[in-house]
Amino acid sequence: MLSVAICDDTPSCLDEIEKQVELYFSSRCSHDYGIVKFTSPSKLISSIDEGMVFDAVIIDVLMPESLGTDTARKIQLRNSGAKIIFVSVSRDYAVDAYDIGAVHYVTKPVSSESLALAMDRAVMQSQEAAHKRLIIHMKDGVIQSVDCDDIIYIESMGYRRVVHTKEGEYEEMRKSLSALCEELNLLCPGRFLTPYRGYIINLDEIDMIMPGHIMMRNGAKILIKRGDYRRLRDLYFSWTFSSSSP
Repeated sequence: MLSVAICDDTPSCLDEIEKQVELYFSSRCSHDYGIVKFTSPSKLISSIDEGMVFDAVIIDVLMPESLGTDTARKIQLRNSGAKIIFVSVSRDYAVDAYDIGAVHYVTKPVSSESLALAMDRAVMQSQEAAHKRLIIHMKDGVIQSVDCDDIIYIESMGYRRVVHTKEGEYEEMRKSLSALCEELNLLCPGRFLTPYRGYIINLDEIDMIMPGHIMMRNGAKILIKRGDYRRLRDLYFSWTFSSSSP
């Protein structure tokens, strides 16, 4: 099921956008769906903090409490995979919206065609993300599917390969570290690299890179080879620039 959040401080706009989303799913997209409406950015952020997950967030840019662009950044800091669609009476914030990585920017009054185009992009990107999952073979024949977005790093210790994710740790029993690296590069080209023997890291999960080691967002400290700092730094900057470009 696809979950959609709508955030607008004007109730009539909330209701109108909800009708447009319902029209989209009834006429153009056959997925099951759910819609949750919010009248303030703080209520939306609180719901995400409490565990709600949205595939798409349709948010007004100009609201008294805070700008929709600021709210979108807060959503991204929470590692949400939600696709952002901005709506606004003005195009003044369009550049900011695309810098953030919004899938679309719709001007009010919202037409069914413009919202349908935005939803097409959000649904397509959500479906593409859903296919980027790493299969982990655990003990007793248990198979675990892990979203590549959630992988922080993978550590090889003797015969053990431990996949550290935002949700917890999983032990891979069959694949070698090189096989895992190859598979991840097929799923997400350029996103994962080996900074040191026995490790694979997710470039999106780096908090700080410095001579001697890399700090991950979860606090893990990954050593790097002597003299390899510049190469890894350049790879990291190159990846960060390319992934943040519209």
